[in-house]
Amino acid sequence: MTHRAAPGAGVPRPGRALLALTLTVSAVLLGSTVLNVALPTMQRDLGAGNTEQQWFLNAYTLTFAGFLLVAGSAGDRFGLKRVLLAGSAAFAVTSSVAGFLDSPLAIIVLRALMGVAAAAVMPTTLAVILRVFPAGERAGAIASWAAASGLSISLGPLLGGALLSAGLWWGSVLELVALFALAGLAASAVWIPVIPAGSSGELRMTPVAASLAGIGLLVFGVVHATDRGWAYPGTWLPAAAGVAVLAVLVVIEVRHREPLVDIGLFRHTSFTVSAVALTLGSFVVYGYLYLTTFYLQILRGYSPLRTGLLLIPLSAGLVAGAPLSRTATQRFGARTTMAAGTALMTAAFAGVAALGAHTWDGWFVLDAFVLQLGFALVLAPGTTLASSSVPAERTGAGSALLNTLRQLGSALGVAVLGSVLWSRYGAVMHDRLTGLPADVRRTAGQSLTSALATGDPAAVHAAGPAFLGAMHRTGLVAAAVSALALLATLLIRTSGRTRTVRAVTHMPAEKRVDAVDHQG
Repeated sequence: MTHRAAPGAGVPRPGRALLALTLTVSAVLLGSTVLNVALPTMQRDLGAGNTEQQWFLNAYTLTFAGFLLVAGSAGDRFGLKRVLLAGSAAFAVTSSVAGFLDSPLAIIVLRALMGVAAAAVMPTTLAVILRVFPAGERAGAIASWAAASGLSISLGPLLGGALLSAGLWWGSVLELVALFALAGLAASAVWIPVIPAGSSGELRMTPVAASLAGIGLLVFGVVHATDRGWAYPGTWLPAAAGVAVLAVLVVIEVRHREPLVDIGLFRHTSFTVSAVALTLGSFVVYGYLYLTTFYLQILRGYSPLRTGLLLIPLSAGLVAGAPLSRTATQRFGARTTMAAGTALMTAAFAGVAALGAHTWDGWFVLDAFVLQLGFALVLAPGTTLASSSVPAERTGAGSALLNTLRQLGSALGVAVLGSVLWSRYGAVMHDRLTGLPADVRRTAGQSLTSALATGDPAAVHAAGPAFLGAMHRTGLVAAAVSALALLATLLIRTSGRTRTVRAVTHMPAEKRVDAVDHQG
Protein backbone atom coordinates (compact mmCIF):
# COMPACT_ATOMS: atom_id res chain seq x y z
CA MET A 1 0.00 0.00 0.00
CA THR A 2 1.33 3.44 -0.94
CA HIS A 3 0.96 6.12 1.73
CA ARG A 4 0.24 9.69 0.77
CA ALA A 5 -0.25 12.95 2.59
CA ALA A 6 -3.50 13.79 4.32
CA PRO A 7 -6.29 14.72 1.95
CA GLY A 8 -6.61 18.15 3.44
CA ALA A 9 -2.99 18.93 2.98
CA GLY A 10 -3.18 19.48 -0.75
CA VAL A 11 -1.68 17.42 -3.53
CA PRO A 12 1.96 16.54 -2.75
CA ARG A 13 4.56 17.75 -5.24
CA PRO A 14 7.24 15.06 -4.93
CA GLY A 15 9.85 17.00 -6.92
CA ARG A 16 9.62 20.09 -4.71
CA ALA A 17 9.39 17.95 -1.59
CA LEU A 18 12.59 16.13 -2.60
CA LEU A 19 14.38 19.46 -3.13
CA ALA A 20 13.34 20.63 0.33
CA LEU A 21 14.46 17.34 1.88
CA THR A 22 17.84 17.42 0.15
CA LEU A 23 18.44 20.99 1.36
CA THR A 24 17.59 19.98 4.92
CA VAL A 25 19.63 16.81 4.99
CA SER A 26 22.52 18.63 3.28
CA ALA A 27 22.71 21.05 6.21
CA VAL A 28 22.81 18.21 8.71
CA LEU A 29 25.54 16.27 6.91
CA LEU A 30 27.47 19.43 6.05
CA GLY A 31 27.59 20.01 9.79
CA SER A 32 29.24 16.63 10.26
CA THR A 33 32.24 17.32 7.99
CA VAL A 34 32.62 21.08 7.55
CA LEU A 35 34.56 21.33 10.81
CA ASN A 36 37.30 18.93 9.66
CA VAL A 37 39.33 21.55 7.81
CA ALA A 38 38.90 23.96 10.72
CA LEU A 39 40.57 21.63 13.26
CA PRO A 40 44.13 22.98 12.76
CA THR A 41 42.79 26.56 13.03
CA MET A 42 40.85 25.67 16.18
CA GLN A 43 43.95 24.07 17.64
CA ARG A 44 45.88 27.28 17.06
CA ASP A 45 43.18 29.80 18.06
CA LEU A 46 41.54 27.89 20.93
CA GLY A 47 44.45 25.80 22.18
CA ALA A 48 42.46 22.59 21.54
CA GLY A 49 44.35 19.32 21.91
CA ASN A 50 43.87 16.05 20.00
CA THR A 51 41.24 14.74 22.40
CA GLU A 52 39.23 17.97 22.26
CA GLN A 53 39.46 18.02 18.47
CA GLN A 54 38.07 14.50 18.28
CA TRP A 55 35.24 15.52 20.61
CA PHE A 56 34.42 18.54 18.40
CA LEU A 57 33.49 15.93 15.81
CA ASN A 58 32.24 13.10 18.02
CA ALA A 59 30.00 15.14 20.35
CA TYR A 60 27.88 15.79 17.27
CA THR A 61 27.79 12.25 15.93
CA LEU A 62 27.31 10.72 19.40
CA THR A 63 24.13 12.62 20.26
CA PHE A 64 23.06 12.31 16.64
CA ALA A 65 23.20 8.53 16.94
CA GLY A 66 21.75 8.43 20.45
CA PHE A 67 18.62 10.46 19.67
CA LEU A 68 17.88 9.05 16.22
CA LEU A 69 15.73 6.26 17.60
CA VAL A 70 13.41 8.43 19.63
CA ALA A 71 13.35 11.04 16.85
CA GLY A 72 12.11 8.42 14.40
CA SER A 73 9.37 7.37 16.80
CA ALA A 74 8.48 11.03 17.43
CA GLY A 75 8.00 11.54 13.70
CA ASP A 76 5.68 8.55 13.55
CA ARG A 77 3.73 9.81 16.55
CA PHE A 78 3.55 13.61 16.16
CA GLY A 79 3.80 13.94 12.40
CA LEU A 80 6.82 13.93 10.15
CA LYS A 81 6.54 17.53 8.98
CA ARG A 82 6.19 18.92 12.51
CA VAL A 83 9.27 17.07 13.76
CA LEU A 84 11.24 18.02 10.62
CA LEU A 85 10.52 21.74 11.04
CA ALA A 86 11.28 21.72 14.78
CA GLY A 87 14.56 19.89 14.22
CA SER A 88 15.63 22.18 11.38
CA ALA A 89 14.93 25.30 13.44
CA ALA A 90 16.84 23.98 16.46
CA PHE A 91 19.73 22.93 14.23
CA ALA A 92 20.01 26.39 12.68
CA VAL A 93 20.04 28.08 16.10
CA THR A 94 22.59 25.77 17.75
CA SER A 95 24.91 25.91 14.72
CA SER A 96 24.82 29.70 14.70
CA VAL A 97 25.54 30.00 18.43
CA ALA A 98 28.38 27.44 18.36
CA GLY A 99 30.24 29.44 15.71
CA PHE A 100 30.74 32.40 18.07
CA LEU A 101 32.09 30.49 21.09
CA ASP A 102 35.74 30.48 22.15
CA SER A 103 35.74 27.77 24.82
CA PRO A 104 36.47 24.18 23.67
CA LEU A 105 34.12 22.79 26.34
CA ALA A 106 31.29 25.13 25.33
CA ILE A 107 31.78 24.24 21.67
CA ILE A 108 31.61 20.53 22.51
CA VAL A 109 28.34 21.09 24.41
CA LEU A 110 26.78 23.05 21.53
CA ARG A 111 27.96 20.47 19.04
CA ALA A 112 26.18 17.85 21.14
CA LEU A 113 22.98 19.93 20.99
CA MET A 114 23.42 20.23 17.23
CA GLY A 115 23.48 16.45 17.13
CA VAL A 116 20.18 16.22 19.00
CA ALA A 117 18.56 18.58 16.50
CA ALA A 118 20.12 16.72 13.56
CA ALA A 119 18.63 13.49 14.89
CA ALA A 120 15.16 14.97 14.46
CA VAL A 121 15.92 15.77 10.83
CA MET A 122 17.81 12.82 9.33
CA PRO A 123 15.35 9.91 9.75
CA THR A 124 12.41 12.19 9.06
CA THR A 125 13.69 13.11 5.60
CA LEU A 126 13.94 9.47 4.54
CA ALA A 127 10.56 8.67 6.13
CA VAL A 128 8.92 11.50 4.16
CA ILE A 129 10.31 10.05 0.93
CA LEU A 130 8.87 6.66 1.78
CA ARG A 131 5.45 8.20 2.51
CA VAL A 132 5.21 10.78 -0.30
CA PHE A 133 6.66 8.89 -3.26
CA PRO A 134 4.84 5.98 -4.91
CA ALA A 135 6.62 2.66 -4.48
CA GLY A 136 7.78 2.60 -8.10
CA GLU A 137 9.50 5.98 -7.70
CA ARG A 138 11.07 5.49 -4.29
CA ALA A 139 14.31 3.93 -5.52
CA GLY A 140 15.03 6.97 -7.70
CA ALA A 141 14.10 9.39 -4.92
CA ILE A 142 16.30 7.53 -2.42
CA ALA A 143 19.17 7.55 -4.93
CA SER A 144 18.83 11.34 -5.27
CA TRP A 145 18.59 11.71 -1.48
CA ALA A 146 21.67 9.51 -1.01
CA ALA A 147 23.63 11.44 -3.66
CA ALA A 148 22.77 14.76 -2.00
CA SER A 149 23.76 13.30 1.37
CA GLY A 150 27.10 12.06 0.11
CA LEU A 151 27.76 15.26 -1.81
CA SER A 152 27.18 17.32 1.33
CA ILE A 153 29.65 15.18 3.27
CA SER A 154 32.26 15.76 0.55
CA LEU A 155 31.57 19.48 0.02
CA GLY A 156 32.01 20.29 3.71
CA PRO A 157 35.83 20.50 3.57
CA LEU A 158 35.75 22.52 0.33
CA LEU A 159 33.27 25.14 1.52
CA GLY A 160 34.88 25.33 4.95
CA GLY A 161 38.32 25.65 3.40
CA ALA A 162 37.17 28.48 1.14
CA LEU A 163 35.86 30.47 4.11
CA LEU A 164 38.99 29.94 6.20
CA SER A 165 41.33 30.76 3.32
CA ALA A 166 39.38 33.99 2.80
CA GLY A 167 40.51 35.06 6.27
CA LEU A 168 37.28 34.39 8.20
CA TRP A 169 37.33 32.99 11.72
CA TRP A 170 36.90 29.25 12.34
CA GLY A 171 33.25 29.66 13.38
CA SER A 172 32.29 30.96 9.94
CA VAL A 173 32.03 27.36 8.75
CA LEU A 174 29.22 26.75 11.25
CA GLU A 175 27.44 29.94 10.22
CA LEU A 176 27.40 28.57 6.67
CA VAL A 177 25.77 25.39 8.01
CA ALA A 178 23.14 27.52 9.77
CA LEU A 179 22.31 29.27 6.48
CA PHE A 180 21.79 25.91 4.77
CA ALA A 181 19.53 24.85 7.63
CA LEU A 182 17.43 28.02 7.33
CA ALA A 183 17.03 27.47 3.57
CA GLY A 184 15.91 23.90 4.19
CA LEU A 185 13.53 25.05 6.91
CA ALA A 186 11.85 27.57 4.61
CA ALA A 187 11.55 25.09 1.73
CA SER A 188 10.19 22.36 3.99
CA ALA A 189 7.57 24.66 5.49
CA VAL A 190 6.21 25.41 2.02
CA TRP A 191 6.76 22.21 0.01
CA ILE A 192 6.50 19.29 2.45
CA PRO A 193 2.89 18.08 2.79
CA VAL A 194 1.28 17.28 6.14
CA ILE A 195 1.52 13.51 6.63
CA PRO A 196 -0.74 11.73 9.16
CA ALA A 197 0.92 10.27 12.24
CA GLY A 198 1.51 6.56 11.86
CA SER A 199 1.82 5.55 15.51
CA SER A 200 0.38 6.61 18.85
CA GLY A 201 2.73 4.66 21.10
CA GLU A 202 4.52 6.28 24.01
CA LEU A 203 7.96 7.81 23.63
CA ARG A 204 10.34 5.86 25.84
CA MET A 205 13.33 7.93 26.92
CA THR A 206 15.03 5.22 28.99
CA PRO A 207 16.38 3.40 25.91
CA VAL A 208 17.60 6.75 24.58
CA ALA A 209 19.49 7.45 27.80
CA ALA A 210 20.92 3.92 27.73
CA SER A 211 22.02 4.21 24.11
CA LEU A 212 23.67 7.59 24.80
CA ALA A 213 25.45 6.16 27.85
CA GLY A 214 26.58 3.07 25.98
CA ILE A 215 27.78 4.86 22.87
CA GLY A 216 29.30 7.67 24.95
CA LEU A 217 31.30 5.30 27.15
CA LEU A 218 32.48 3.33 24.14
CA VAL A 219 33.63 6.42 22.24
CA PHE A 220 35.12 7.97 25.41
CA GLY A 221 37.29 4.92 25.99
CA VAL A 222 38.44 4.71 22.38
CA VAL A 223 39.22 8.45 22.11
CA HIS A 224 41.28 8.43 25.29
CA ALA A 225 43.45 5.61 24.00
CA THR A 226 45.32 8.48 22.36
CA ASP A 227 46.65 9.68 25.72
CA ARG A 228 47.44 6.49 27.64
CA GLY A 229 47.25 3.62 25.16
CA TRP A 230 44.86 0.72 24.72
CA ALA A 231 46.05 -1.21 27.81
CA TYR A 232 45.27 1.67 30.22
CA PRO A 233 42.20 0.90 32.42
CA GLY A 234 40.80 4.36 31.62
CA THR A 235 40.67 3.25 27.99
CA TRP A 236 39.29 -0.27 28.03
CA LEU A 237 37.08 -0.06 31.12
CA PRO A 238 34.77 2.68 29.74
CA ALA A 239 34.74 0.96 26.35
CA ALA A 240 33.83 -2.40 27.91
CA ALA A 241 31.15 -0.74 30.05
CA GLY A 242 29.69 0.92 26.96
CA VAL A 243 29.50 -2.39 25.12
CA ALA A 244 27.83 -3.99 28.17
CA VAL A 245 25.21 -1.21 28.39
CA LEU A 246 24.39 -1.55 24.70
CA ALA A 247 24.13 -5.34 25.01
CA VAL A 248 21.69 -5.03 27.92
CA LEU A 249 19.67 -2.47 25.95
CA VAL A 250 19.38 -4.89 23.03
CA VAL A 251 18.18 -7.71 25.33
CA ILE A 252 15.56 -5.46 26.93
CA GLU A 253 14.30 -4.13 23.62
CA VAL A 254 13.98 -7.60 22.12
CA ARG A 255 11.60 -8.55 24.96
CA HIS A 256 9.61 -5.30 25.03
CA ARG A 257 6.13 -5.34 23.49
CA GLU A 258 6.77 -1.98 21.76
CA PRO A 259 10.54 -1.87 21.19
CA LEU A 260 12.16 1.42 20.35
CA VAL A 261 15.02 -0.48 18.73
CA ASP A 262 13.35 -2.81 16.25
CA ILE A 263 15.89 -5.64 16.46
CA GLY A 264 13.47 -7.81 14.52
CA LEU A 265 14.54 -6.02 11.34
CA PHE A 266 17.81 -7.94 11.51
CA ARG A 267 15.86 -11.13 10.81
CA HIS A 268 15.77 -9.86 7.23
CA THR A 269 19.22 -10.73 5.94
CA SER A 270 19.01 -8.03 3.29
CA PHE A 271 18.59 -5.43 6.05
CA THR A 272 21.51 -6.94 7.98
CA VAL A 273 23.87 -6.92 5.00
CA SER A 274 22.92 -3.34 4.15
CA ALA A 275 23.29 -2.15 7.75
CA VAL A 276 26.75 -3.73 8.11
CA ALA A 277 27.97 -2.29 4.80
CA LEU A 278 26.62 1.21 5.49
CA THR A 279 27.93 1.27 9.07
CA LEU A 280 31.45 0.16 8.18
CA GLY A 281 31.40 2.36 5.08
CA SER A 282 30.65 5.41 7.23
CA PHE A 283 33.40 4.27 9.62
CA VAL A 284 36.11 4.42 6.97
CA VAL A 285 34.85 7.51 5.08
CA TYR A 286 34.72 9.72 8.19
CA GLY A 287 38.02 8.33 9.40
CA TYR A 288 39.53 9.18 6.01
CA LEU A 289 38.39 12.81 6.26
CA TYR A 290 39.94 13.07 9.72
CA LEU A 291 43.30 11.58 8.68
CA THR A 292 43.69 13.52 5.47
CA THR A 293 43.00 16.88 7.12
CA PHE A 294 46.23 16.62 9.10
CA TYR A 295 48.14 15.03 6.22
CA LEU A 296 47.29 17.84 3.81
CA GLN A 297 47.22 20.89 6.08
CA ILE A 298 49.96 20.10 8.61
CA LEU A 299 52.37 17.67 6.95
CA ARG A 300 52.07 19.05 3.41
CA GLY A 301 51.45 22.64 4.57
CA TYR A 302 48.49 23.23 2.25
CA SER A 303 45.94 25.97 2.91
CA PRO A 304 42.37 25.06 3.95
CA LEU A 305 41.15 26.01 0.47
CA ARG A 306 43.72 23.87 -1.32
CA THR A 307 42.87 21.03 1.06
CA GLY A 308 39.19 21.41 0.19
CA LEU A 309 39.99 21.47 -3.53
CA LEU A 310 41.98 18.25 -3.25
CA LEU A 311 38.98 16.65 -1.57
CA ILE A 312 36.67 17.54 -4.50
CA PRO A 313 37.21 14.01 -5.91
CA LEU A 314 35.16 12.79 -2.95
CA SER A 315 32.23 14.74 -4.39
CA ALA A 316 33.07 13.61 -7.92
CA GLY A 317 33.03 10.01 -6.76
CA LEU A 318 29.54 10.47 -5.34
CA VAL A 319 28.27 12.22 -8.47
CA ALA A 320 29.66 9.47 -10.71
CA GLY A 321 28.64 6.68 -8.37
CA ALA A 322 24.99 7.63 -7.81
CA PRO A 323 23.71 6.84 -11.32
CA LEU A 324 26.24 4.03 -11.68
CA SER A 325 24.93 2.35 -8.53
CA ARG A 326 21.39 2.33 -9.87
CA THR A 327 22.43 0.94 -13.26
CA ALA A 328 24.62 -1.70 -11.63
CA THR A 329 21.84 -2.70 -9.24
CA GLN A 330 19.40 -3.16 -12.11
CA ARG A 331 21.85 -5.31 -14.04
CA PHE A 332 23.79 -7.23 -11.38
CA GLY A 333 21.72 -6.91 -8.20
CA ALA A 334 22.14 -4.89 -5.02
CA ARG A 335 24.49 -7.27 -3.22
CA THR A 336 26.93 -7.50 -6.13
CA THR A 337 26.92 -3.72 -6.48
CA MET A 338 27.56 -3.26 -2.76
CA ALA A 339 30.36 -5.84 -2.85
CA ALA A 340 32.04 -3.96 -5.70
CA GLY A 341 31.75 -0.74 -3.68
CA THR A 342 33.34 -2.17 -0.54
CA ALA A 343 36.12 -3.71 -2.64
CA LEU A 344 36.92 -0.27 -4.07
CA MET A 345 36.94 1.25 -0.59
CA THR A 346 39.32 -1.45 0.63
CA ALA A 347 41.66 -0.77 -2.27
CA ALA A 348 41.51 2.99 -1.66
CA PHE A 349 42.60 2.64 1.96
CA ALA A 350 45.37 0.26 0.99
CA GLY A 351 46.48 3.05 -1.34
CA VAL A 352 46.93 5.38 1.64
CA ALA A 353 50.16 3.49 2.35
CA ALA A 354 51.61 5.03 -0.83
CA LEU A 355 51.13 8.63 0.36
CA GLY A 356 54.31 10.39 1.36
CA ALA A 357 55.57 13.87 2.18
CA HIS A 358 56.11 14.66 -1.50
CA THR A 359 53.66 12.36 -3.26
CA TRP A 360 52.15 13.70 -6.48
CA ASP A 361 48.78 15.25 -5.71
CA GLY A 362 47.25 13.29 -8.56
CA TRP A 363 47.70 10.07 -6.62
CA PHE A 364 45.80 11.49 -3.67
CA VAL A 365 43.05 12.75 -5.99
CA LEU A 366 42.67 9.32 -7.60
CA ASP A 367 42.64 7.55 -4.24
CA ALA A 368 39.97 9.91 -2.84
CA PHE A 369 37.83 9.44 -5.96
CA VAL A 370 38.01 5.64 -5.73
CA LEU A 371 37.07 5.72 -2.03
CA GLN A 372 33.94 7.78 -2.54
CA LEU A 373 32.98 5.99 -5.74
CA GLY A 374 33.02 2.80 -3.70
CA PHE A 375 30.88 4.35 -0.97
CA ALA A 376 28.40 5.56 -3.59
CA LEU A 377 27.99 1.97 -4.81
CA VAL A 378 27.06 1.00 -1.25
CA LEU A 379 24.96 3.98 -0.17
CA ALA A 380 21.95 4.00 -2.52
CA PRO A 381 21.37 0.25 -2.97
CA GLY A 382 22.06 -0.36 0.72
CA THR A 383 19.57 2.30 1.81
CA THR A 384 16.93 1.02 -0.63
CA LEU A 385 17.34 -2.58 0.50
CA ALA A 386 17.20 -1.69 4.18
CA SER A 387 14.22 0.62 3.76
CA SER A 388 12.25 -2.08 1.95
CA SER A 389 12.23 -4.12 5.18
CA VAL A 390 10.39 -1.43 7.17
CA PRO A 391 6.56 -1.49 7.52
CA ALA A 392 5.00 1.76 6.31
CA GLU A 393 3.70 2.71 9.76
CA ARG A 394 7.21 2.37 11.23
CA THR A 395 9.14 4.23 8.54
CA GLY A 396 10.44 6.84 10.98
CA ALA A 397 11.74 4.33 13.52
CA GLY A 398 13.12 2.04 10.80
CA SER A 399 15.09 4.75 9.03
CA ALA A 400 16.23 5.98 12.45
CA LEU A 401 17.75 2.58 13.25
CA LEU A 402 19.63 2.52 9.96
CA ASN A 403 20.92 6.06 10.43
CA THR A 404 21.81 5.34 14.07
CA LEU A 405 24.12 2.61 12.89
CA ARG A 406 25.63 4.89 10.26
CA GLN A 407 26.25 7.67 12.79
CA LEU A 408 27.71 5.19 15.25
CA GLY A 409 30.03 4.06 12.49
CA SER A 410 30.99 7.69 11.80
CA ALA A 411 31.75 8.41 15.46
CA LEU A 412 33.76 5.23 15.87
CA GLY A 413 35.60 5.93 12.61
CA VAL A 414 36.95 9.21 13.96
CA ALA A 415 37.51 7.77 17.45
CA VAL A 416 39.15 4.47 16.51
CA LEU A 417 41.22 5.62 13.54
CA GLY A 418 42.13 8.87 15.29
CA SER A 419 43.29 6.94 18.35
CA VAL A 420 45.27 4.46 16.25
CA LEU A 421 46.92 7.39 14.45
CA TRP A 422 47.91 9.45 17.46
CA SER A 423 48.78 6.60 19.82
CA ARG A 424 51.11 5.13 17.21
CA TYR A 425 52.56 8.57 16.44
CA GLY A 426 53.16 9.24 20.15
CA ALA A 427 54.86 5.87 20.67
CA VAL A 428 57.22 6.41 17.73
CA MET A 429 58.09 9.94 18.84
CA HIS A 430 58.75 8.74 22.37
CA ASP A 431 61.24 6.18 21.07
CA ARG A 432 62.96 8.56 18.66
CA LEU A 433 63.41 11.46 21.09
CA THR A 434 64.85 9.59 24.08
CA GLY A 435 67.71 12.05 24.44
CA LEU A 436 65.58 15.20 24.64
CA PRO A 437 64.18 16.88 27.78
CA ALA A 438 60.96 15.31 29.12
CA ASP A 439 58.80 18.38 28.42
CA VAL A 440 59.93 18.53 24.77
CA ARG A 441 59.27 14.80 24.32
CA ARG A 442 55.84 15.12 25.90
CA THR A 443 54.85 18.09 23.76
CA ALA A 444 56.24 16.65 20.53
CA GLY A 445 54.44 13.36 21.15
CA GLN A 446 51.02 14.99 21.45
CA SER A 447 50.50 15.83 17.78
CA LEU A 448 52.28 16.74 14.58
CA THR A 449 51.36 20.40 15.08
CA SER A 450 52.79 20.41 18.61
CA ALA A 451 56.03 18.81 17.46
CA LEU A 452 56.54 21.41 14.73
CA ALA A 453 55.74 24.20 17.19
CA THR A 454 58.53 23.16 19.60
CA GLY A 455 61.17 24.45 17.20
CA ASP A 456 63.49 21.69 18.35
CA PRO A 457 65.39 20.40 15.28
CA ALA A 458 65.29 16.76 16.40
CA ALA A 459 61.55 16.88 17.14
CA VAL A 460 60.76 18.63 13.87
CA HIS A 461 62.90 16.16 11.90
CA ALA A 462 61.26 13.12 13.52
CA ALA A 463 57.66 14.35 13.41
CA GLY A 464 56.99 13.97 9.67
CA PRO A 465 58.19 10.37 9.28
CA ALA A 466 56.48 9.40 12.55
CA PHE A 467 53.17 10.81 11.36
CA LEU A 468 53.44 9.15 7.95
CA GLY A 469 54.21 5.77 9.50
CA ALA A 470 51.27 6.13 11.86
CA MET A 471 48.97 7.19 9.00
CA HIS A 472 50.04 4.22 6.88
CA ARG A 473 49.29 1.80 9.71
CA THR A 474 45.94 3.48 10.33
CA GLY A 475 45.11 3.18 6.64
CA LEU A 476 45.74 -0.56 6.80
CA VAL A 477 43.44 -0.84 9.82
CA ALA A 478 40.72 0.97 7.86
CA ALA A 479 41.32 -1.31 4.87
CA ALA A 480 40.82 -4.32 7.14
CA VAL A 481 37.52 -2.86 8.40
CA SER A 482 36.35 -2.29 4.84
CA ALA A 483 37.37 -5.85 3.97
CA LEU A 484 35.10 -7.07 6.78
CA ALA A 485 32.20 -5.25 5.13
CA LEU A 486 33.12 -6.95 1.85
CA LEU A 487 33.13 -10.37 3.48
CA ALA A 488 29.77 -9.71 5.14
CA THR A 489 28.28 -8.64 1.81
CA LEU A 490 29.58 -11.73 0.04
CA LEU A 491 29.09 -14.39 2.70
CA ILE A 492 25.84 -13.53 4.46
CA ARG A 493 23.13 -15.27 2.50
CA THR A 494 20.36 -12.86 1.59
CA SER A 495 16.73 -13.59 0.94
CA GLY A 496 14.98 -13.16 -2.38
CA ARG A 497 14.62 -9.47 -1.58
CA THR A 498 17.86 -8.58 -3.32
CA ARG A 499 16.74 -10.28 -6.49
CA THR A 500 13.30 -8.67 -6.17
CA VAL A 501 14.72 -5.15 -5.97
CA ARG A 502 16.64 -5.79 -9.18
CA ALA A 503 13.67 -7.42 -10.92
CA VAL A 504 11.03 -4.82 -10.14
CA THR A 505 12.99 -2.07 -11.87
CA HIS A 506 12.08 -3.75 -15.16
CA MET A 507 8.34 -4.06 -14.40
CA PRO A 508 5.59 -1.73 -15.55
CA ALA A 509 4.98 1.02 -13.01
CA GLU A 510 1.67 -0.34 -11.69
CA LYS A 511 3.14 -3.82 -11.11
CA ARG A 512 6.35 -2.39 -9.67
CA VAL A 513 4.42 -0.60 -6.93
CA ASP A 514 2.79 -3.80 -5.75
CA ALA A 515 6.00 -5.82 -6.00
CA VAL A 516 8.03 -3.40 -3.91
CA ASP A 517 5.25 -2.89 -1.39
CA HIS A 518 4.87 -6.64 -0.80
CA GLN A 519 8.42 -7.91 -1.15
CA GLY A 520 10.00 -9.86 1.71
